[in-house]
Amino acid sequence: MIPARVVTTHTIFCLREALDAERQWFLCGVFNSFVANYCVRLRRGTHVPAVVIQQLPMPLPQGAGLARIAGLARAVAAESPPAAAAELQAEVARLYGLTRDEFAHVLSTFPLIDAAEREAAMRSAHGSGI
Repeated sequence: MIPARVVTTHTIFCLREALDAERQWFLCGVFNSFVANYCVRLRRGTHVPAVVIQQLPMPLPQGAGLARIAGLARAVAAESPPAAAAELQAEVARLYGLTRDEFAHVLSTFPLIDAAEREAAMRSAHGSGI
């Protein structure tokens, strides 16, 4: 989600249907997760054309699951403590049904992300039942 009056030089996607704010924040959280990034890289590399977004597996929880991820995405956008970002990563991994080993593999494919950030996501995953 890009704030009003902000310019970006990157390809961005616009919603073509009306979605309530909670679902928009949910999508923002999922699309900015390590798991979604990993899925995109399996398909095409780092450029994300619309066809890749259309093919991206997207779990759609209802109720508490949707609200939890939307709330964490809002918190991360508001520059909350790093724990919120780790929790967001863990919740998305749980939503996708990843095992602990699968999530560890996904995290291992991000060598440019600080090890402490990846370790925090793994600790959060353990706390959320992965």
